[in-house]
Amino acid sequence: MRTRREGMRPQAGVGKLKHAPPPRVMPEGEDASRRVSPRFCAVALLLLLWAPLLGGQGAAPLKLKSESRLVLVDAVVTGKRGAAIPGLAAADFHVFEDGKEQNITAFQTHAGPTAPGMPQQHFFLLFDGDSNNDLPSIQQPAARFIADNAGPNRLMSIAYYSSGCMTIATQFTADVVELQHALATLPSLLRRCGFVTDPDGDLQASYYAQLAKDLAHVPGHKVLALFVANAAPEASAPARSVNSGRQGLGRSIDPVFRSSDPSARASQLSGLTPGIAAPPRNAARDLFGMEAEFRKADVSIYPVETQTGGRSPGWALKLADATGGRELDRGNDVAGAFNLLAREQDEVYTLGYVPPESPEGSCHALKVTIDRHDAKVRGRNLYCNVREVSLAAANPLEQELENLAVSTQAGNAAASASVPYFYEVNGVARVNLAVEIPTPALHLTEVNGKIHAEMDVLGLAYNLGDEVAARFGDTLRFEFGSRQQFDDFLRHPLHYERQFKIAPGNYRLKLIYRSAEGRFGVVETPLAIGPFDAQKLSLSAIALSRDVQPISPEAAQEEIEAGKRPLVFRGSRIIVSGSDLLLKAGSAEAYFEIYPPPASGAQAVRLTMRLRLLGAQSNGQKWDSGDIDLSDLAKSGNRTIPVALKSPVAALAPGTYRAELTVKDSAGGQAARSVQFRTE
Repeated sequence: MRTRREGMRPQAGVGKLKHAPPPRVMPEGEDASRRVSPRFCAVALLLLLWAPLLGGQGAAPLKLKSESRLVLVDAVVTGKRGAAIPGLAAADFHVFEDGKEQNITAFQTHAGPTAPGMPQQHFFLLFDGDSNNDLPSIQQPAARFIADNAGPNRLMSIAYYSSGCMTIATQFTADVVELQHALATLPSLLRRCGFVTDPDGDLQASYYAQLAKDLAHVPGHKVLALFVANAAPEASAPARSVNSGRQGLGRSIDPVFRSSDPSARASQLSGLTPGIAAPPRNAARDLFGMEAEFRKADVSIYPVETQTGGRSPGWALKLADATGGRELDRGNDVAGAFNLLAREQDEVYTLGYVPPESPEGSCHALKVTIDRHDAKVRGRNLYCNVREVSLAAANPLEQELENLAVSTQAGNAAASASVPYFYEVNGVARVNLAVEIPTPALHLTEVNGKIHAEMDVLGLAYNLGDEVAARFGDTLRFEFGSRQQFDDFLRHPLHYERQFKIAPGNYRLKLIYRSAEGRFGVVETPLAIGPFDAQKLSLSAIALSRDVQPISPEAAQEEIEAGKRPLVFRGSRIIVSGSDLLLKAGSAEAYFEIYPPPASGAQAVRLTMRLRLLGAQSNGQKWDSGDIDLSDLAKSGNRTIPVALKSPVAALAPGTYRAELTVKDSAGGQAARSVQFRTE
């Protein structure tokens, strides 16, 4: 049997495959570029929805050039006691960009989660791992809040952060059942991530900044309810000091990007908000631009007290103040805080104006005022002129498969997939997608005594804004010398692999494959790629393998030159498994890559790793490798250290387990990853 693959677009070459059980298809990867769809289409839709309302709200008639963009500014207006003030009109507001008043051309109020014709609101519930001890008291009122407020105009998403791991439990949706299920499973999500010490808060800040970049793809204003552990009491600190709190992110945070070069920090700040001077050199850092990224993404942070009478940590209060949010007092129960958030968002005012021309990439300070001395206005305070890049348009075959992906049809062919990722030197992730399709139903044709078949494949990675951030397509072509050879082919799952590159972030990957007319399948899996810092010890994801084959240096180099990077360790090629099932009687390998920071002196850095196997439900330890010295691998000075380990699955009873990997260096660096698997 011969198998070959052809891309859906013209390719430089065609990959070939030798057939041996289990059959594999190894196409050469074509990089998939990052994409965010143009926003002016969404703006046009908003204008159509709002057109009947503009005249009655006192806003000037809307006149836009064909490529003009509308900047939307959500504002919350409260009185002296903190209650939202309803019934205001466009004439009551003033919007300023860089200190200059703008003409308000669109105006809208909100009326709850299910009012017809209203713009969508996006609520994001983020549970920080530090609040885990108080989680049971939060879950029930949160479930009621979801049931009462999720709807077509109020989409919600739930995420959980533990040290070194951000998990999106559910994408933005109005499905109450799905949201409540995600809320109920939060405790188990914490156990899926390996724990990493983070005394200075750098790791947490980098993941929060990455989340802000992900939320920037979601159109409009976003509200983030943050559940984080209360600050430790300080005898000399005032009750609500924004500079108090735990070590690390408890520091005061200023809206500047992190940089070791003071002049670079000043230039970054001046590019962010014209007219604001750079902070003094002793000013505290905005770690990884966390505060700035949330402001650019139009996200308001609302820290929620996790204990009655407690107070949120100082960094969370500072973040709320900078993004137009505020702390939600818990009162006698968490439900009160949720109700306050819902009532406030019911009374949000959305203002729109056409921004003046400005250089691409420039950011501008926004301010909203109101003609009432007894009122306070909070809301969006930054707008950035970012021209967004789109992927190339799909060809007809890709569009046909993409229509299947978004249809309500579930497909009639089963498959499983895994998506381990590895970092490039520039911080971009290389995803090694592996899929296993059991007994594919192929449409056969006979030509010159040989049997031919085809399978079309399309991969789509969606960001949090449900936009396609990466796309790839293949056509797999099979040739069999006889019917017996075809029958032998069907005895094993079809193994398909594809590499593609994508920026770190949180995605939803869909793979659509069609093997015959009316026979197709859709595989969907989350793809969460953590931020990468080349100055710190870092880890790739863990790739599971049931197939290891020898490979020569020449063959490996040929694949690299063809655009594909094989996973190689000591002369062996690691084939990524498309399933989480590891057979007790077969080979079981775990492959990962370590990325050490640049050497900072003549003294060699000691590198160690530890792998533990834990019960997925009980969290009980089943096996422990102990500390393994990897210093010899680090001596080469290579910035990428590949490692493959045999996993002792033969000694495990059938069940579900979690492999937890921790790597440390003698300079104090630490990184962790985990992966879940089954045995039988």
